[in-house]
Amino acid sequence: MPERDFDRVFNPRGIAVVGASNNPSKFGFIFYYGLKNSGGTVYPVNPKEKEVLGDKAYPSVDRIPYEVDYAVISIPAKGVPKVVEDCGKKGVKAVSIYTAGYSEEGTEEGKRREKELAEVAKRSRVRVIGPNCIGIYCPKGKLSFFAGLPLLSGDVAFLSQSGGHAEEFAYKAENWGIRFSKIVSFGNSCDVTCEELLEYLGEDPETKIIGIYIEGSKNGRKFFETLKEVAKKKPVVVWKGGETEAGVRAVASHTGSLAGSPLIWSAMIRQAGAVKVEDFEELADTICAFKYLPLPRGRRVAVVGAGGGAGVASTDVCEKNGLKVVPLREETRKKLGEIVPPLGTSVKNPVDLSYFVLFDFSMMKDCVEIVMEDPDVDMVIVHVSHFDMMMKALPTMEEIVFKTLMEIKEVVKKFPEKPIAVVLSPESDFDLEIEKVKLRERLVREGLCVFASTVRAARALSNLAFLREARDRRRSTTPP
Repeated sequence: MPERDFDRVFNPRGIAVVGASNNPSKFGFIFYYGLKNSGGTVYPVNPKEKEVLGDKAYPSVDRIPYEVDYAVISIPAKGVPKVVEDCGKKGVKAVSIYTAGYSEEGTEEGKRREKELAEVAKRSRVRVIGPNCIGIYCPKGKLSFFAGLPLLSGDVAFLSQSGGHAEEFAYKAENWGIRFSKIVSFGNSCDVTCEELLEYLGEDPETKIIGIYIEGSKNGRKFFETLKEVAKKKPVVVWKGGETEAGVRAVASHTGSLAGSPLIWSAMIRQAGAVKVEDFEELADTICAFKYLPLPRGRRVAVVGAGGGAGVASTDVCEKNGLKVVPLREETRKKLGEIVPPLGTSVKNPVDLSYFVLFDFSMMKDCVEIVMEDPDVDMVIVHVSHFDMMMKALPTMEEIVFKTLMEIKEVVKKFPEKPIAVVLSPESDFDLEIEKVKLRERLVREGLCVFASTVRAARALSNLAFLREARDRRRSTTPP
């Protein structure tokens, strides 16, 4: 599809929902309601309805007397080819097809049906997203899967072979301070491919970071080449589904894809210069890190927190994720020793402030600044442990923690190549957990990267380091 046609699809003059319904138990209702609530210019198509949600219904797409660039189809599979033909007559640029019953069934009938759909679409000059997908979410274009999604645009795009993952990320992303330029659920990709969409996003000025959930590709070489080119321009984070024997079977029945060898996929993604992640949390954590944190000069990390055992655990976690917990310089340790009480603490790496941080949390800011000044430190993890104990000892502690972390954020500005991750661990009683969630939301709104565990922080920081290394390798091999 030419780039200008993709632009028109993401910013349509009109949207048709085929199968729109007044029945809340039907997806035709859910899609129409969601698009209408997003403020889009949307038209219901259903020959059995005169009105849908108070809007005039049309018997077919080509009977709509207004411009329509994009259509959502949610009807039984046997009726889809005729609808695609009607869309061609109307000049619709693209359709997304929610309907399942195609190659993902693994039957000859399902494969035949999908092949026929692709042929009809080609004859009709209509591009097909899907089938077996939930289509497009683009806040700027007033496109939404369902009601209740954020209507403010951002600079992150997400391509997902799974409709469920696309929906989940759209709803949950604000927890990470992420907003989207575009999300596309592309399902079986019988026509519009992940590679085409990735290539478009690589040139899209509204998109700065790209996430991908993919289960398989019909053209592995094309995917690799496209990924490699786009990763030169923007950070790309890839979550590959179906990496176990059981996962491969699940992929085949989900989107009809060939999952391929996990080792080959992993090597291919990394060779392309993209970042490979293992699950939803790592995907979101890594995109958050790319959005808010600078790329580090190396993998040397310092951990500042409280608790000897927590320090040991943090060290193991960091090292297992490819980070290096290095000794601090003697000068750094001397400066720390001037403000950290000598009893039950440590000014080595990890820096252990012990229980003294309960009554003087501002110590955390001073220690972080000293550690950031160490030339042997590339990044810092600030572990806010004992939060429950602090809250019970001093109800105003939430404000003290927030104020201190904001001061740390200001300190970080002096070190433009040293990312800092905040760990605010969960697991407390219900009332305190609510307070912790509120605190996390405030910190995220201020642009801090806040993680629920040291493991998640370490994975995200390691991915930041990988991206820096990949860019440095490209620079060293690019002719002057």
